Amino acid sequence: MNNGELKPRIREAIWSVVDRHASVQSATLTGSFIDRPTLEGISDIDLVLVLDRINRDRFDSLMADFTATLTPILAEFGFRLRLNPTLGPLKFNEPELAVLHVMLYSVAGHIAHVIDSPFTCLDWQRSPAIRKRSLAEVYPVFGLQPRHFLGARRSLSDYLRDFRANAVSYRELICDESGYQERKQAKPMTIRDRHEFAYHVMRFLMRNLLKLVQRRNDVATGADLPETFFAIFPVGRDRYEPLLAELTRRKLALDFDPPLAGLDAELEAFLADFEQQFRRIFEMEATTHLVFRHAETTGNRTAAGELRFLGRSDAPIHAIADSQARSIAEQLARHAPSAVWSSPAGRCRATLAALAAVFPAEFPLPMIQTDERLLEIDYGQLDGLSISEARRQFPEMFTAWARGDDPTFPGGENTEQVAQRVRAFADTIWATASGNTITCTHNGVIRCLVGELLGMPMSQWFRLQVPHLEPITVIQTREFGRFVNLPESTERALFQSFAKQPE
Repeated sequence: MNNGELKPRIREAIWSVVDRHASVQSATLTGSFIDRPTLEGISDIDLVLVLDRINRDRFDSLMADFTATLTPILAEFGFRLRLNPTLGPLKFNEPELAVLHVMLYSVAGHIAHVIDSPFTCLDWQRSPAIRKRSLAEVYPVFGLQPRHFLGARRSLSDYLRDFRANAVSYRELICDESGYQERKQAKPMTIRDRHEFAYHVMRFLMRNLLKLVQRRNDVATGADLPETFFAIFPVGRDRYEPLLAELTRRKLALDFDPPLAGLDAELEAFLADFEQQFRRIFEMEATTHLVFRHAETTGNRTAAGELRFLGRSDAPIHAIADSQARSIAEQLARHAPSAVWSSPAGRCRATLAALAAVFPAEFPLPMIQTDERLLEIDYGQLDGLSISEARRQFPEMFTAWARGDDPTFPGGENTEQVAQRVRAFADTIWATASGNTITCTHNGVIRCLVGELLGMPMSQWFRLQVPHLEPITVIQTREFGRFVNLPESTERALFQSFAKQPE
């Protein structure tokens, strides 16, 4: 029987199970299963499921349905089925064994996973094998940030910890009637595990570095991957390129005996050289620019609490609590700014004045400079209107936004015009700065900045909800332009409109 006939049958069987369970919001097949024509060389059938909620009954029902549906199909082709409902890289390498790796997340769990493990989630978004909603529709990863490489799950430190501990770390779902928890577990590495771990770590870091600097999710693969990577990170190329080639050969041939001599030292050296080159580009030779939105004003909301279009008109800021002002001032002072920039709007200048008053004496705030390119978007005739008032008086604007258009506010600007002046400011000020800077500006300006640097479609920028007085970091590199680093709390606030929970 032709093994090539098996994969389509597996896929359709999986989709049939997904369709029978209304609790499943999103299903994605990912990994090598979607890239190869047969099951040869495929260690797992990776399936990511997002459920509205997870509890014991739903878990047991899904596992039983997958078992009953897939077992007879696989048996026709001489395969046994094993379900692996853990989260992480746990593998079961046995002959004629087909492993369905079912990775279950609630909607809230998927959102947390996107923030904690952006590398994995961004890679999953590449898959065209989707049933029901895509993962990005549930909650997206728009782009990688430099901080992910040193602090996210499956970052450099995580890989080093697992390799040194000789353990594969994963998480087990513990379900009861009311919900579930993720329990951390570890499995000792076999010789094969260590070789495959080293192979995956090297490729993983290479691919994600390229995704970061090339600002796209589809990057070089195969022999082109090391060629492209070492053009950027050349240190140790003569040492690490043959290492990756040998690990690739052994993985494809399942040849791990005898073990590769010096593998531990070679992988540790690769990770150390990767980190050194990464820090050189994104820390040592870069400048950093803290950007934040002014304090909230009396004009941002109506008396009833409804949001108001506040553009070129101005309003007094609310008093900043002394403890909050001192905390922000200390954060800005640690940044050691060589220059401070502000929108000319009174609310931005008043915010900086309030912070300057409590700046540590040993780190006085530099003189504040203003730049009109940092002004809020010109809302024209909508300035000062509440959202509901604007919807009644200018319904055509809301219709255009719903189509994904970028209409110009009557008598004002559109988003593209704001993006152009923000880009011009960054190109002339940040790109030429000899030191770090601070910038106080507005909601619309920060939306354009973050949206562009994360590669978001412009039609989605309006959904970013920029909090007041929460600095974000823009990193200006010499070689690869600008990147944004978002603190986790700020990231959650910015993207909260994307995190709609099921009813």
